[in-house]
Amino acid sequence: MVHFTSSRWKEIWFFEPAGSRIERRERLAGWCEAGVLVCLVILSALLPYADITTSREIGIVFGLLFWLGRMALSGRWEFIRTPLDLPLALLTAAGLLSIVWAVDPGYTLHELRGEMLKGILIYYLAVNNLRTESRAKAVIAAMLAGALIMDFYGVIDYTIHYNYWTKPWVREISLHRGSQELGTYLLQTAPYLLLGFFWLKRRVARAILAAFLILHLTAAYLTFSRITLLAILFEAGLIIFLWNRFWKVILVILAILLVYLTLFSPRPILVPADQAPEELRFGRFGLNGLDASRFALWRTALNDLAAHPFQGIGFGRHSFAKKYPEWKKINTSYWHAHNTFINLAHELGLQGLAVFCFLLYRLFRGLWPGRGRGAAWVRGNTAGLVAAAVWVMTAGYFLRNLTDDLYSDDCALLFWLLVGCAFSLKRFAWPLADRKPGA
Repeated sequence: MVHFTSSRWKEIWFFEPAGSRIERRERLAGWCEAGVLVCLVILSALLPYADITTSREIGIVFGLLFWLGRMALSGRWEFIRTPLDLPLALLTAAGLLSIVWAVDPGYTLHELRGEMLKGILIYYLAVNNLRTESRAKAVIAAMLAGALIMDFYGVIDYTIHYNYWTKPWVREISLHRGSQELGTYLLQTAPYLLLGFFWLKRRVARAILAAFLILHLTAAYLTFSRITLLAILFEAGLIIFLWNRFWKVILVILAILLVYLTLFSPRPILVPADQAPEELRFGRFGLNGLDASRFALWRTALNDLAAHPFQGIGFGRHSFAKKYPEWKKINTSYWHAHNTFINLAHELGLQGLAVFCFLLYRLFRGLWPGRGRGAAWVRGNTAGLVAAAVWVMTAGYFLRNLTDDLYSDDCALLFWLLVGCAFSLKRFAWPLADRKPGA
């Protein structure tokens, strides 16, 4: 019988050095460390599942308690500094300042706690507690297991119940809460599958990964979200560019796929094509690609921003609908500006947008994975692959958010969890040969 509490299993998970005799407090601190990992695994696997949203509260609250318990028991009250500390502090300050001019201060305060604070807590929970490649593999494996279930259920559900493979009459949501959210989740996890070919060496493992990737892309297609497919293509192009091998030829192939997506797919980006499915969902004044309705939403927010550039309407996407209820009367989908950057500028003022852009700059600079054969991720290093995946995912995620605002709820929490994992490995497990002087 396998005893998962044996010293051998603790050694595998790096909770307790093999053969050591530690004091009782240190042993309890080790179990608290194990508890944090369990919470991170729960969060990475279950965040996108619509019917078990309590998992995020459980994961965050118990994760924080285990983290505090570990520090109290070990007597080491340490807090890891990262390149995102300053921009996160400034972003929090911008959010608090937005309460002064908020349309609904109570709602803004609620959103600051429920959206911004949760993301920051998850980020620091991961940064301070992941640390080793073995734990990173457990978190990433849990996330990909959740993605596999989401993919499989989505494709089977669509095939059995709808089967409109060439017409977007129905857009698959799988076990998520909406097709747009599902598409965003799939593009967030896609870089890990694409980069998996650099980590796996055996042919059988690569064949299984290829089948998983095909299933993943099929599920993304069934959302009929054009920007999702475009973002995944963009992520693949970034990986090829960073790989720096045959990248010009492969990017031409991706450009051909982009032309197909733009002109000939079931929901082409630039050609109206068959509007019947859209009119069923939104009416004739529907949110169809980059048409007048989305531009009108942007124009409304930007005009307000021009009048009061440093006085936001209050953090939270519903602040737009609270100030302009007439838009929601036209269509229930028109309750925000459908662009993360415009939304943040409108909610927090130009200073909030500037801080957020500063945050993204620090992120891209801090997690730069390197390019060419000498890069750690190309050599199959786990820390390097995680950093590369998050770097590429961030680019694709915010490309997707140019036409909507999915920097919220489970999508944003998963984003911060993965960013925290990458910075933790960058701090504790990055290859010495690839570290900059003083790092």
